[in-house]
Amino acid sequence: MTASEVFVSQLSRKSFLPFWSFPSPLRKKNKELCDVLIVCENNIIIISIKDIRISEHSDEVVRRERWQKKAISQSVDQIYGAERYLNSVDELTLNDRQTKIELPLTENRIIFRIAIAFGGENRYPLENGDFGEGFVHVFDEESTLTVFEELDTITDFIRYLKAKEKFLWGKHLLIPKEVDFLALYINTELIFNFEVDPDAIVLENNLWETYKGSAEYAQWRKEIKMSYVWDEFVAQLFTMHVERDQKLHLRSELEKATRAIALEPRMNRIELGMVLEDAIKTGVKARMLKAFNGADHSYVFMPLSAKNWFQKEKELQLRCMIARYENPGASKVIGIAIGRELNEPPIFDLVYFDIPILSDEIIEQIKAAQKQLGYFKNPVITHSKDMRKKV
Repeated sequence: MTASEVFVSQLSRKSFLPFWSFPSPLRKKNKELCDVLIVCENNIIIISIKDIRISEHSDEVVRRERWQKKAISQSVDQIYGAERYLNSVDELTLNDRQTKIELPLTENRIIFRIAIAFGGENRYPLENGDFGEGFVHVFDEESTLTVFEELDTITDFIRYLKAKEKFLWGKHLLIPKEVDFLALYINTELIFNFEVDPDAIVLENNLWETYKGSAEYAQWRKEIKMSYVWDEFVAQLFTMHVERDQKLHLRSELEKATRAIALEPRMNRIELGMVLEDAIKTGVKARMLKAFNGADHSYVFMPLSAKNWFQKEKELQLRCMIARYENPGASKVIGIAIGRELNEPPIFDLVYFDIPILSDEIIEQIKAAQKQLGYFKNPVITHSKDMRKKV
């Protein structure tokens, strides 16, 4: 395998990419469209990777121009060509030449473009911007791995791309490394009060190394440790349900729940990881977690035991209906039932409800179930470490 092929393989194994990424999809006549295509909801990310060594020409200007042409300009051309093809089709064939994936509606698509340039040896600044047919993010291989490691959910990664494009609209960016811009994004959220909007942005060297050595970064790495419990849950769901259905081509309720769970950004996963860890360890009470800001779904966590094993589906469904009633702003509910035998891995059951409107009849049934069975009879719905829910 070439260095770029190894790199594509590494990217595709990242925690969030197996759900959304497709290495080397095909266009007409089974020709490669791009190195990696990521399709997530209405978002499409086109990635082109070029591995170009710096020439041995005696003139440094010539060496730079040749490398930039082959490593960046040719990637940009491939990306623009891929986008033009995508705009003419509704589905795409994967590199197995058999599997097809459905693309979002053309009018709803949001396109992101990433050129990854190998071989520059950090000698030349990377220009990001509109090269004629849309904004292109230009990364080197080192920065790409760091960005994907730090923004390691699909939601956080897309938010970064959106924020960067908005901030740099109409500007040119020259940076030593993409990670230096990442440090600027994390520390400032790209909020500035410019008296005059600049035409170009030039960053200093080592912004990322400075941030990585800071107390703020150390604290963040400490805080997110609990979020990896949620990552493990996502990985288990992928192994149990997604791989057997071959990249989620079956539009089942289970798929919808799995995708929503995998879409959670890192900040949400901190709390979700704490709740899940507590549920796995204690298994004492069912819990209701209200929708995060901007989300359209709430969560129910329910313990599995010998007492409720044979009625677990009905109980989980009832609890989810109650959660829908108690969270009127969230039409969707994801229910997670958790059980664990001594020294055995956790067992999960998953349900998904999408109920845009609750009829008066359903509301009466929910209230009756609350009264008769005591499910979430007096819920305390919060978002904090001391979150409490009554059974």
